[in-house]
This record gives sequence, structure tokens and C-alpha cells, in this order.
Amino acid sequence: MTLAQGSWPTYTDAVLDSVRRERREVERECRAFQRFRQCIQTVETQAPRFERSVVGVNQSLTSAEKSVRDTIEPWYRETVMAVDHYGDVYGDSFEASLSAEFGMDVLLLISEATTFSPLIKQRLLEATQQCIDNRRVFLETLEDEFTTLKDAQSTVQEIREAIAELDSTELQALSDTELIDRYDTLHTLNDKCQSWIQQRQEEIHAHRIDRSADADAYTDLCSYLYEDLEVDYPVLGTFVDILEIISQYE
Repeated sequence: MTLAQGSWPTYTDAVLDSVRRERREVERECRAFQRFRQCIQTVETQAPRFERSVVGVNQSLTSAEKSVRDTIEPWYRETVMAVDHYGDVYGDSFEASLSAEFGMDVLLLISEATTFSPLIKQRLLEATQQCIDNRRVFLETLEDEFTTLKDAQSTVQEIREAIAELDSTELQALSDTELIDRYDTLHTLNDKCQSWIQQRQEEIHAHRIDRSADADAYTDLCSYLYEDLEVDYPVLGTFVDILEIISQYE
């Protein structure tokens, strides 16, 4: 069995599935935040009776009082935390989720306030819109990644076909001109791999993930998307492996 017929790196097949899955999840999250935002928009605001956070009054809500959180939390759970993948991907509490997405200050604000003031409504609308915008930007990044992976997959197939053609001819049967053509072909294939490796390294440095408002959630795109695969950087790994295959023909 020749190298062209045997084992070739197939990382791109698995990573395409990962990107498809991530894209579906982010789209669901966008829709969930949009539904949550629609709930906020329906609220009729009232003038606040006092600002706990400003005056620093350490008071507890009486049994007759309800905080803004009592209104917000069910909506958040029924929308954002109700997406199918929430438990597997996040699996956190309401407090942890809202703090990560909106900030701890917003969580404290809705927990202490008993009046749904215009300020609170505006803060929630803005924070929710930011979550939606972050995910829309991330979806564009995922689309770019998907296109890149498809292009890489096509290049791998082209190289494999070229190697298969080289395999079909015995070296001893080649003329000097054909040997030069063979060398030129291998050189071209090598250049393609090197070009992909350089391009991919630049993309890795340029692409970061912003799926959450939590600064600690930032990481490079590949290690985030492909953490469950055997390699963190599958496109790089693919073309490094192919370079090794090409070297066996030189």
C-alpha cells in the first residue's frame, strides 16, 4: 500500500463537526438572549424609592418586598439557562451565569433593588444586547473558521491526489525531464503546506473567542473549539504531518 492510499491525517473531518456544533449552540444562545431581552422590554418602570448601593444602607428586604431579581431570575432561567446544551457547556448557577454575562455589579443591583427603575431596565437591556452582539461577532468568526477548514480540506485532497500520481510511476522509469517535473511537484506541494502553516499561525494569534462577558473566558479559538480532539491545532497538525509524507518522496 502506498502512502497516498494509506493513513493520512483526517483532523479536518472532526473539526468541521466541532464548528458546526458550536455554531448551532451560539445561534441558540443568541435567540435565548433575544427572548430574555423581550421580557425586559415589557416591564413598566417606576421611580426608585431609594438607592441602596449609593447610600450604603445595609437593609434586608421585608417579607412583603420583592427584589427585581425575583422578577428577572425566572425569565433568565426560562430563556438563557433553558438552551439544550446549557448543562453540558456551562452547568453553573443563576448567580454565576448572570455575573459572567452581565457583571457582578448588575447582579448586586437587581438583588438589592425593589423597584424596577428606568436605570435598572436600561442596564439590563444594554447588558443583554452586548451578550447578543458578542455572540453575533463570534458567529462571524465561526463562519470564517468553517470556510478555512473547508479550504484546508480541499488542499489536503489535492495534495493527496498529487502524491497518488507520483506513486503510480516507478522512479527508474522516469526520464531526466520527468524527474525534474517530479521535483517541481514536490517543491510546490511543500510550499502549499508551508503557506498553510504560516497562514494558520497568523489566524491563531488573531482569533480570540468572546462568547461570554467574563474576561477569564477569553482563550484562543482553536484550543477552545478543539479541546476534546487529539490535537489543539488540527490544521497545523495536518500540514505538518503532510510535510513529513512529502519528505519521504524527496
